[in-house]
Amino acid sequence: MSKLMYSCEKASRLSSRALEEPLTPTQRVLLRMHLLMCKRCGNFSRQIAFLRRASRKLPEVLEKDKG
Repeated sequence: MSKLMYSCEKASRLSSRALEEPLTPTQRVLLRMHLLMCKRCGNFSRQIAFLRRASRKLPEVLEKDKG
């Protein structure tokens, strides 16, 4: 595979990693290119971002339910 195109496996790993730590500029560009061309990986990236946001709000929601 070309070094200018990430595999879906690598794109999914970097999508997950990007939520925890900054990617290099090259990684960001190559990941973005892959996500623009691959619908499945784009969906995966959006889903894990949503799950992260939801899980961060969970303690707040649970606390409101107690009160």
